[in-house]
Amino acid sequence: MESNSLEDGSKLTRFELVFLIAAATVTITLVSACSPLYPFNPWEDVNVFFVVGRGIIHGLVPYRDLFDHKGPVLHFIYAFAALISEKTFTGVWIVECIAASVFAVYSWKIAKLFTVPSKISIILSAVLPGVTYTFLMFNFGGNAEELCFPFLSIAFYTGLRSLVIRKSLPSKAETLLCGIITGVLFWIKFTFTGFFLGFIICILVFAIKHKKFKNLWSLIWRFTLGFFLISLPVIAYFLASKSLGYLWESYFYNNIFLYLDSAQTEVSFDLPVIKYICIPIVCLIKASMLYPSWGVTFLLSLIAPAFADKKQRSSLYLFFSVTLIFTCAFVFTKVSVLFYYGYILSYCFALILIPLIKCINKLENACKKQPKLFQSISAVIVLAIYVLLIASSKNLYLIFKPRSFLTQCRIADTIKQTENAKLLVYDEIDSGFFTASELLPKNRFFCYLNIGEDFTEIAEEHNRLIAEGFFDYIVTTYNCECDWDNYKLIQTETGQYNDQYGNKLTEGYKLYKKC
Repeated sequence: MESNSLEDGSKLTRFELVFLIAAATVTITLVSACSPLYPFNPWEDVNVFFVVGRGIIHGLVPYRDLFDHKGPVLHFIYAFAALISEKTFTGVWIVECIAASVFAVYSWKIAKLFTVPSKISIILSAVLPGVTYTFLMFNFGGNAEELCFPFLSIAFYTGLRSLVIRKSLPSKAETLLCGIITGVLFWIKFTFTGFFLGFIICILVFAIKHKKFKNLWSLIWRFTLGFFLISLPVIAYFLASKSLGYLWESYFYNNIFLYLDSAQTEVSFDLPVIKYICIPIVCLIKASMLYPSWGVTFLLSLIAPAFADKKQRSSLYLFFSVTLIFTCAFVFTKVSVLFYYGYILSYCFALILIPLIKCINKLENACKKQPKLFQSISAVIVLAIYVLLIASSKNLYLIFKPRSFLTQCRIADTIKQTENAKLLVYDEIDSGFFTASELLPKNRFFCYLNIGEDFTEIAEEHNRLIAEGFFDYIVTTYNCECDWDNYKLIQTETGQYNDQYGNKLTEGYKLYKKC
């Protein structure tokens, strides 16, 4: 295709915008356990985020009063969700719908940079969120990766249209926006910022090649300004609450030195250079083996730029490759793969739309004599694919179920019989007991977190407070053998649970009450 200007190439029509937002919203509503169609989100990580977010709106400070090791902006997002609904995940669902809509919109804008879609091609935009949000990596919905890769979609689009399409440096507004996005990602999970290191390198190479040195200073200070527009309020919040030290220890020190992955591979590298090159490759292979559908989609995104026009292909591959390499280098820092690690790479799946749109365009041209028939058949096929994708979601076993279907909610009903009860989730990450019981923790380490055996403060506080009889109730897993003199077992519950690999398991919990 001929290169289009920014306005002609990537600007969306009103119909496209509405269709994209609708497709994303419907998808999230059908597959996320945060959706009003579901009784509750039973995922441990999301419940910890929500507890901290709920605590914020009640004056508690992350890390100091409620311990976690994810970034503060993620907790602020969950605090916003709690303002919408503190007893349900409706607020998180709304945030998810916004994030998914951003992903759908900017993915389509990326595709339009390299193609001229026919009117019927818009139906493909429903398939992309259908694919992306039914990966097992999505789990029950609401994780940091899911909320962050739409930000990278914006940055990816910005880089492609400036460096690849316009053959120019990003504009002042684009640079400021990228700085803001970097700040948001840094304070959610700092390993997500590798993309921007690759982006900066591409900008420097472009500036050197085209002798655009005078423009660099303007870009540098605007990018920095954007970053500090996010960072300064975060730092000011923790300074005002006299908890900057807790922020440093919990978010930076613990994540860098103590965070423990549970899915390690038996591979080691002695040479540092070989290590940092091979670790991301090994992790990508491992992730693809664990999650074949994600692996195939990722592979297709690597191949897709080959379908761009020749004059755009090399620069597209260069920008894509450099940013992808640094994204992977930051995300995969250990020879291990937790199931959600690769999910952040979903921003690049928009490239798959390029060959798909070109294919539909060619088929439509070949069926000019019966355009309505072709459009009808195409719509039916794409709709069937979308329905199959939604049907493949592992979360559908929960849709339309009553709250009593979940073990967390049944145990919570017992806990709520004691007003303002003091609760502890022992030797396990909280999977929703505080939220289902409508309680906030009364101690800093309200549940177990997998940050490493060297961080002994959690176990020490739990054992001390249990010995003192501080808690009214203690929840632990079915397999945990506990023998406390001052607590008695009053309830045992088991129920169905689909894990991050799609396996149907039976989960069980025990509830102890103070004697």
